[in-house]
Amino acid sequence: MGSSVVSSRFSAKAESYEKYALVQKQMAAGLLAMIKESTRQSSRIRHILEIGCGTGGLTHLAREHFHEASYEALDVAPGMLQKAQEKMDQLQLSCTFIQGDAEEWVWNQPEKSKDLILSGACFQWFVQPECTLSGLYRLLRPDGSLFFSTFGTDTFCELHDSFTRAHASLGEESVRHGLSLLDAGQWIQMLENVGYEDIQATSQKVILTYPSVRDFLYSVKAIGANTSRDQAAGLGRRKLMLKMIENYEQQYRSEQGIPVTYEIIYVHGKRG
Repeated sequence: MGSSVVSSRFSAKAESYEKYALVQKQMAAGLLAMIKESTRQSSRIRHILEIGCGTGGLTHLAREHFHEASYEALDVAPGMLQKAQEKMDQLQLSCTFIQGDAEEWVWNQPEKSKDLILSGACFQWFVQPECTLSGLYRLLRPDGSLFFSTFGTDTFCELHDSFTRAHASLGEESVRHGLSLLDAGQWIQMLENVGYEDIQATSQKVILTYPSVRDFLYSVKAIGANTSRDQAAGLGRRKLMLKMIENYEQQYRSEQGIPVTYEIIYVHGKRG
């Protein structure tokens, strides 16, 4: 998916993102805890870069902790950057916001210029993840660290199962709906290939509950994250959606509502 499509989609959802990005907020807090644990001597960190800052959920947490370092935050969506800037202004925290596609931008920056690179809930959007990890490695100073969180393969497992059942009942071949995600082992392998050391990866599952499947789908749309390889529209598409919702309700509904699984992966690697 092109960066311009991702940019316009997230910009359009900047207003509703804050309300619905519940798991992303949890990821930001979890990632910062991991960073704090691993970087006891925060005074040694002078130059920080954040990739995919969104509306600034991780930005303000990290900025408050590393208050003496220079802080740059990059995002592809201008609407998100505007919200992040407003948040930082309200909190009287300084940050240099940059609009750009990280996968291209990293190659035009000075080598060995960052002590710490962090990113929350962004790397799943990379078209060339290993190449981009290499570009980020290039920016790290010796002993510098990369920390990121992303979504693992078990994310939305109930939804994928319900779509698979819906396709089967309609006599169709199953199509992936949503992003093709990577597991922790794949991220570790790519980091090793690029040259990172002291690699750590942990994953955890978070289950949210929604009143209905439609409420869940609306929340995904509200953060600009809806994407599918099945781009067909019209009556057939509507029939598939209705069948999927019916399967989801039958298979997974409980007294509490509709469960939605998120698998969160936290990763750390260092430049030797």
